[in-house]
Amino acid sequence: MPRTAFARAISRLLPSNRPAPGIHPTAAIGEGSRIGAGCSIGPHVSVGRNVAIGEGSVLHPNVTIYDGVTIGKGAILHAGCVIGADGFGFVMEDGRYEKFPQVGTVEIGDFVEIGANACVDRAALGVTSIGEGSKIDNMVHVAHNCRIGRHVVIAAQTGFSGGVVVEDYAVIGGQVGIGDKARIESRAVLGSGCGILTSKIVRAGEVVWGTPARPLKQYLEQLANMARLPAMRKEMAELKRRLARLEAA
Repeated sequence: MPRTAFARAISRLLPSNRPAPGIHPTAAIGEGSRIGAGCSIGPHVSVGRNVAIGEGSVLHPNVTIYDGVTIGKGAILHAGCVIGADGFGFVMEDGRYEKFPQVGTVEIGDFVEIGANACVDRAALGVTSIGEGSKIDNMVHVAHNCRIGRHVVIAAQTGFSGGVVVEDYAVIGGQVGIGDKARIESRAVLGSGCGILTSKIVRAGEVVWGTPARPLKQYLEQLANMARLPAMRKEMAELKRRLARLEAA
């Protein structure tokens, strides 16, 4: 692929400014946490207790890792992202919301990249997981108990509700909203700005767009029909005038 060859050429001619291995003196590492060889932990990073970070991973400034999170080797976490905060879980009791305990964890696979200010919430029970090689853009929210597969690409400002499953090699555009317990099967493509309803299944390899999301061909046909509406409205008004004149005669 020409693009792949070009990317490799650039990386040889202009090597990336990868931070040197080590832990910045302003970083805070909690009790019982394990940092793998060759990791780079940047300024003002906060790593909670009993966290495991695999070898060669990079945590850029102001990353926050809550207790009990596992991160694989070669991961890159960009500035300000938060891994393992409580999921958004509440129950109604006596007319007010009570917090549902968020006692699960987060597991992030090898060579995952997570963009600036993205958030991956811990599971209420069990695990929120991001599979090997997946790439998550800036300001993405992955809610409690989601399972993101391997080599999934997710563009900026996308939000996942609780319990969503995304299978391997899916591609998700920017500003996509996905309802509770939806399933995105392998190699499906979700166009930018589309909305996936609660418990919806997007089938393997399917390309969908719009809100609610529907197959791309159907979405484009509906857009074309909408574009014709102003002309159709004028034609309808003219037909009404003609009918009125005929009735008057």
